[in-house]
Amino acid sequence: MEITPLSEYPRDAVDRLLNVIHLFRDIRASSEWQYDVLLKRSRLTSLAPGEKLLGAGDVDQWVYFLLRGELQVHVENQGGSAGVRPLATIRPGELFGDLAMLLAEPRSADVIASPTSREAQVLGVDCTLFADLEDFSLLHLPTKLVFYRNMVHSLRWKLEVYRSKYPSHQLANSHRKLKLYTGPKNSREELLSLADQARALARILLDWNAEFGSGELVDEKSDMSDFLESMLS
Repeated sequence: MEITPLSEYPRDAVDRLLNVIHLFRDIRASSEWQYDVLLKRSRLTSLAPGEKLLGAGDVDQWVYFLLRGELQVHVENQGGSAGVRPLATIRPGELFGDLAMLLAEPRSADVIASPTSREAQVLGVDCTLFADLEDFSLLHLPTKLVFYRNMVHSLRWKLEVYRSKYPSHQLANSHRKLKLYTGPKNSREELLSLADQARALARILLDWNAEFGSGELVDEKSDMSDFLESMLS
């Protein structure tokens, strides 16, 4: 595994690389200075086939984007049987690691570079700057709003994927029952509401992931990778 801070790469190359990621593109559009702050807290990790990026039980505040290659999510077998099994596949462009960051809980799965894929390249962002919703000394209110809007959008999309696959499941409409924010836009109140929404959505997604982890929702013809790209908290 090779870990390199983004600051060690030419700036124009970094800009081109991150322009395909909504979070970075949106923050840069809001403030070039805030974009620079985030770059200083970001790094690229290169993984050879079979190398582990994250481990079950890890505790950190990092969120990740897969840029190249393929990753696999592995969990311990249920029912007491020994070993681990692949549960999902992460493909380029996908966001992962958000649940552990939002809920401040240990990760429940291993993430490794696919043994059959080429070298994987992952962008990691240290999101400790986003945790304190009242501290705007480095990241300002508009930047934190962009971050939590992106988190809410990503989580709702993942939950809609589950809902479309299992519309009769008891969890299918859980995320749609959450109250949406209707107060003043671009305010601290909106930030607090978005953060609460993100955590609530993350909890629901964890419940879905637990259903998959038990094996109860998946039959032999199911493609789990389409529905569990975020089983990483």
